[in-house]
Amino acid sequence: MPVKTNQSYFDPLPSVTLRYALTPDSDIRAVYGRGISRPDPNQLIPYVIQDDSTNPAQVGIGNPNLRPTHANNYDLLYERFLRPIGMIQAGVFYKQLSWPLVRMLYTPATQEVNGTNAHIAGFEVSYQQHFSCLPGPLKALGAMTNYSYPASRVKRLPGRPDSPALQWQVPHTWNISPTYDYKRVSIRVGMTDNAASIFSYAYASASDPTGAGPTGPAGDVYLHSHFQVDAQGSVRLYEGLTVFAYGLNLNNAVDWYYTGQPIYVKQMSFFRPTIAIGFKYDFVHDR
Repeated sequence: MPVKTNQSYFDPLPSVTLRYALTPDSDIRAVYGRGISRPDPNQLIPYVIQDDSTNPAQVGIGNPNLRPTHANNYDLLYERFLRPIGMIQAGVFYKQLSWPLVRMLYTPATQEVNGTNAHIAGFEVSYQQHFSCLPGPLKALGAMTNYSYPASRVKRLPGRPDSPALQWQVPHTWNISPTYDYKRVSIRVGMTDNAASIFSYAYASASDPTGAGPTGPAGDVYLHSHFQVDAQGSVRLYEGLTVFAYGLNLNNAVDWYYTGQPIYVKQMSFFRPTIAIGFKYDFVHDR
């Protein structure tokens, strides 16, 4: 039987930024912006797909009644520009979400639904510096680093009385990236660490045989904390000819999913590092 639905909406998306200069090299910025996130078209199709290759079989269900998510974003940021090249930033943020789109995994069915509302609040700091004050080739060194702490809650999920963290929101994350740019050589190293986060909601109080709650064997599906090292570099050999190379997941990090707690392992995926090398030639170049 055909399924018909009609959603029509008009959304003004205002934004405003206020900047106050403290000194010639520092300022405070306050920002408000309203945004919208629409469901993907494939999520709105009223489909039912069953995968019999797993045990038990997995079922995916479309949801033509999904609403777009709206957000009110508030940011307060301090900035200081470093000489000769660099910047320090520190700020706090708060985001109000209405009808957040979430993925519910109630075995064996998976479906995207709307929560009622959610919020994300936290702070972030970042530092970027080019160390041109150092002598000789060391003056080509640089660094970029940042840390972010967002705390989140989503309310009124179907089938559960609690207010868990918003899925895919990592509660702690940091990045460190040393850089080196000297004459024909350019090198970047990236080190990223993400704390554990909810990958999909699977807990329902009515289907918890152990009574252990969201952190038990019938709890939500989490993506385990993940630390990864990547690198890339290039050398300009002659005029427009450049050799480049990159390496991904050099520390052989594992993708690890668990249910409720790390002792209830759901899936572990092992990937070897990816390394590539290549050449590039620019027909239009600076001599």
